[in-house]
Amino acid sequence: MKKIFTLLLLLGIFSVHVSAQSGRPIIQIESGRLQGVTEHNMLVFKNIPYAAPPVGDLRWRPPQPALAWNGTRDAGSFGDACPQPYVKNLSSGLSLPGNEDCLKLNVFTPTKPAKNLPVMVWIHGGGMLVDGARDAQFTPINLIKNGVIVVTFDYRLGTFGFFASKELIAEAKAKGEPVGNYGTMDQIAVLKWVKSNIAAFGGDPNNVTIFGESAGGRSVTWLMVSDAARGLFHRAIAESAQQSPLRGMTQKHLGMAPEVEIDAKYMATVGAKSLKELRSLPTSKLVLTAANFEQGEFGGPFIDGQIIQGDPIPLFAAGKQAKVPFMIGTNSWDSSFLVPGQPALAALSKKLHETPKNIEKLYSRVKDKCVESSDVLGDMLYRGSTKLLADSMNGIAPGYAYYFDYLTKNIRPAYPGVPHTFEISYVFGSYGLMPQAPSKLESGSNNCALIEKATADLKQKGVWSKYWYPITDKNNPQDIAMSERMSATWAAFAKNGNPNVSGQANWPIYSLKSDVMRNFSYDQETITGLLKERVDYQMLHLREIFALERLKEAF
Repeated sequence: MKKIFTLLLLLGIFSVHVSAQSGRPIIQIESGRLQGVTEHNMLVFKNIPYAAPPVGDLRWRPPQPALAWNGTRDAGSFGDACPQPYVKNLSSGLSLPGNEDCLKLNVFTPTKPAKNLPVMVWIHGGGMLVDGARDAQFTPINLIKNGVIVVTFDYRLGTFGFFASKELIAEAKAKGEPVGNYGTMDQIAVLKWVKSNIAAFGGDPNNVTIFGESAGGRSVTWLMVSDAARGLFHRAIAESAQQSPLRGMTQKHLGMAPEVEIDAKYMATVGAKSLKELRSLPTSKLVLTAANFEQGEFGGPFIDGQIIQGDPIPLFAAGKQAKVPFMIGTNSWDSSFLVPGQPALAALSKKLHETPKNIEKLYSRVKDKCVESSDVLGDMLYRGSTKLLADSMNGIAPGYAYYFDYLTKNIRPAYPGVPHTFEISYVFGSYGLMPQAPSKLESGSNNCALIEKATADLKQKGVWSKYWYPITDKNNPQDIAMSERMSATWAAFAKNGNPNVSGQANWPIYSLKSDVMRNFSYDQETITGLLKERVDYQMLHLREIFALERLKEAF
């Protein structure tokens, strides 16, 4: 049956058509018929199962094939987000605590029928802990306007998505299955679904771009070095993909406790002595809490050897990444994400085997001293990682690097730079759906007071301050122009693997030698030697952490 369906797709027999009764688009895919909606001048098909619900005995198993349905499935509303903790402001619109039956995706297409359009598959961020595809930021208004198809989806988070007890490892080995990084397995399952079904929506299964931000950007880099994902995508974009080292599954890696130890603590906390008992617990009992984090009971993604095969920086350096065009970038204050947990500068200096005096000299121009420690980490984990990964593409495939340094006019003085996540709504064209900037210019006289209050709100009240949440001005011509530039750039890269767009400054392939990045800012369109002295210095620490020189010799 599947072969017949594929043949019909190739012959163009299946296509989107509009129901005369409802005016809503209808489409046929492998699993059944779907009826979508028209929104923001896009056709949208929501809440499409890409795998079976991971419940009961399928909790902590690789994603299984989605079940077919009879009749026409209503694809007009988003499905539930995956289970996750609630964080005030950050979790708006996600209908939390979520539902384990969450392995669903959404397809956005132009309203005009077309064939062989480039496909962009978005991987949302949130630290592998929070967020979901129904977040308004991920409404791809301008991307669709630029002639691509966008797929967004939900994947398992927290301990539902990243868990490997000793018993689970033994079970998986007996079944011949990969183990542990189930959220990443879900991402791969989406790519397989796209390969089999996207032609029905007018998409080209042989031109798929994966792109993501933060944990989603890190996911892109993990998929770039995963044999399990090979051949499922043809271009990749990593936004704000910090590269802190991963832990190992059963053994220490770079001094970190293995995943099995972390998960043993977690099992003790929830009072489960066996995998069977864990699978019998209600969803609500397994959603992570603040106490779980404080006690070190969530280890996040880890090296399992099959799905996540290692830290991307050394694997890229060794030429082990997918041979596809790659684009990576960072925001000018991506380390805003690190501020709530930043160590004191003296403690950080000691950890990096540096004298505070040396760090002070390098960072003497940092105006807001309350973020100095996070700036050190930002140079290493964001800016340094961006440069190293982009440079490692030389001889493999084209690699491009960008820097995002734009804030809407009236909030610019109140920030040390552009915070983590603020580029997303400009890439997607969803800036009109974000919180809007104040009508008057904000003061920059005491940014540390704003930052310290936002940090205290998170630590003491569990509230994600609006200070951290993307703010735009939908009526500002500069905001509109920035979104049009970025959306056109991302779409151009998806179309042909080259982000250069007519009318914009030439964006060269990146190398550490020339050190030229695309600069999405107020005027200057490229930037050479971004914070060179600082970032070069922190790249030395990255090389030390991952032992890059020894690794190069080994290969």
